[in-house]
Amino acid sequence: MISASLKIIINSSRIKKSGLAALYLRVIINREILKIPLKIDWYPDYWDKKNQVCKPRNKKDCNCNDLNLIIGDALAKANEILVDYRLRRKSISVAIFSKEYACNLNKDDLIVFMEQKINERVKYREISLGTKKSHTVTLNHLKAWKKKIAFADLNEKTGEQFERFLKLHTGAKSKNARWGQHRNLKTYLNLAKKERISFIHPYEFFKAKTEMGRFQPLTKAHFKKLYDYYNSPEITGTQRQVLRAFLFSCCTGMRHGDVRRVDLDWLDGEFFQFIPYKTRRFGTRVRVPATKEALDFIADDVDEIGKSPLFSGISEQKQNEILKDIASILGLRPGLCFQVGRETFATLYMENDGKLEVLASFLGHTSTKMTEKYVKIRDQRKKEESVRISSFFT
Repeated sequence: MISASLKIIINSSRIKKSGLAALYLRVIINREILKIPLKIDWYPDYWDKKNQVCKPRNKKDCNCNDLNLIIGDALAKANEILVDYRLRRKSISVAIFSKEYACNLNKDDLIVFMEQKINERVKYREISLGTKKSHTVTLNHLKAWKKKIAFADLNEKTGEQFERFLKLHTGAKSKNARWGQHRNLKTYLNLAKKERISFIHPYEFFKAKTEMGRFQPLTKAHFKKLYDYYNSPEITGTQRQVLRAFLFSCCTGMRHGDVRRVDLDWLDGEFFQFIPYKTRRFGTRVRVPATKEALDFIADDVDEIGKSPLFSGISEQKQNEILKDIASILGLRPGLCFQVGRETFATLYMENDGKLEVLASFLGHTSTKMTEKYVKIRDQRKKEESVRISSFFT
């Protein structure tokens, strides 16, 4: 239960030379006090403390009426925040209230709302600068599509229409590229719903399609080929260092950024326990099995490099460049990069009769829906193998 009170007060202890004093919104939540400047002043002698309004100095005092409108809006906005949290049965502190009150989101135009929300999320470190860049690309596509998108104009056809625009007028030519743009837009529409903005959600009627993209997982044979090269005398020291980090990703499913942060303190019995960097704002810990192979790669890195965090002696960009060179040497498909390591872990796990919900926990997914694509990849590869078997008889 929220214990809160709102009141407009005048700072009569600090009167300016003009005779005016500043007005504040005083908020008390669970005995914590917050004073928010309203950036308006009035005369203490003409302040109605009981009714919290400015009293006119004379019959023609229009300024008094204007200030009372500002006061009324401030109280209404503050009360709306408290009611919203109470109806959602969420706790609120003065810190949260201050953030909510300072947020003056546009609730009419989707484009303006999204731009404001992106900046707000960066300010409060809810998203990284890299994520901001990705979301801004989607925002710019929306701006190129329409100058204004009113929430009231959204309908069951909006997703399909945006898909058509992306396909014909942007660089998002692949299904996966367009899926990424839809995912970003859907994120901000969901945030708008949380702000209690009323509109028809387009993605309840439209589902963007994906396909097996360039980050295709390795087969067991290709993984074995890389592992054999790692242990061969032909490999250079730099190649071995990079390939070790990549194979570690294949064994754990960790993202490239997390592989470069691996610390021995993450070891918890037979598991690695850590908070993924990408989802750090949620504070959710992930537990991944510490297999013998993964531990061997760590031991090799400690012996050969000897510093922590592990697997980080070479820049991310350079690591991916060297990985592509290794793929070329071994005759593997072009485009090999660290993202393939995570895809390989997930796909090989499912091909070995792994459970979807367990894989979701290993990858740090909050829902198995995010993990289902690996089932599709597994089934697609089985289908390809069955066609190969059929060819024996032709």
